[in-house]
Amino acid sequence: MTDPLQAQLIGLWLLFCRIGGCLLLAPGFSSPRVPVHLRLFLALGITAAVFPMMSSIIPEAISAMSPDHLVWLIPREATIGILIGLLARCFFLALQFAATATSNFIGLSGIPGIPLEESDTGSPLATLVSTASVALVFTLGLHVELLRAVVDSYAVMPLGTPLSAEMLLSNLLRSLAETWHLALRLSAPFLLYGVVVNFALGVGNRFAQQLSMYHATTGAVMLGGFLMLYLVWIDWATVFADAYRSWLVDGGF
Repeated sequence: MTDPLQAQLIGLWLLFCRIGGCLLLAPGFSSPRVPVHLRLFLALGITAAVFPMMSSIIPEAISAMSPDHLVWLIPREATIGILIGLLARCFFLALQFAATATSNFIGLSGIPGIPLEESDTGSPLATLVSTASVALVFTLGLHVELLRAVVDSYAVMPLGTPLSAEMLLSNLLRSLAETWHLALRLSAPFLLYGVVVNFALGVGNRFAQQLSMYHATTGAVMLGGFLMLYLVWIDWATVFADAYRSWLVDGGF
C-alpha cells in the first residue's frame, strides 16, 4: 500500500467519523424509527459522495501527521460531528419544549401522546409539532444544508488543529441561548392566553363558588387553544424554519 493510498483511506475514515457523528443526533436521521443499519449505510453513502470534494484537503493534512497523531483524530472527528448534530437537535428540542408548554397552557397536559420522533411519551401537541417540523425540514431541503455545514466545518476546524474546548462550549451555549429564546417566542402567545384564561376563571369562580369553573370550562379552553394554534401555526413554522436556516447558512460554526 502506497502512502498516498493510505492517506486517502484514512481520510475517508475520518470523514465518515465526522459525518456519522452528526447523523447520530441529526433531526430525522436519528429517529428510532430509522433502522440502525440504514443509518450506517446512509452515512457511508454520504461519505463516499462527499469525499471527492475533500480529496484535495484531507489527504494533504494527513500526510504531514505522525501515526500517533492520527490515532487521536478519530475521537476528535467523531466529537465534532456529534456536536454539530447536537446543535441542530437543540432547535427541535426547543420546539418540543414550546409545544409541551403550549399543551399545559391550553389544558392538554394530562393527555398522553404517541411519540414518533422520541422514545419518551409526550403530549399530543408535541408529537404533532415535532413530526411536522421534521417533515418541514426535509421538504425545504434543510437536511442537505446540515450536511453542507458538516463539510464547511473543515474551514473552521481543519484536520490537525487542536480541538478547543472553549470554542465548542461557546458554540453550544450560544446555540442553547438562541434556541430557548426561540422557544419563548413560540410559546409566548399561549402563555398570555393561559394567564388571561386562568385569571378569568379565577374571577368567575369567585362569583359562582358552587360551580367548578375549571372542569366546566375545560372543553372551551381547549377549543380556544386549538383555534389559536390554527391561527398561528403558519407563523410557528415560518419562524422555526427561518431560525434553523439562519443557523445553518449564516451561523453554525
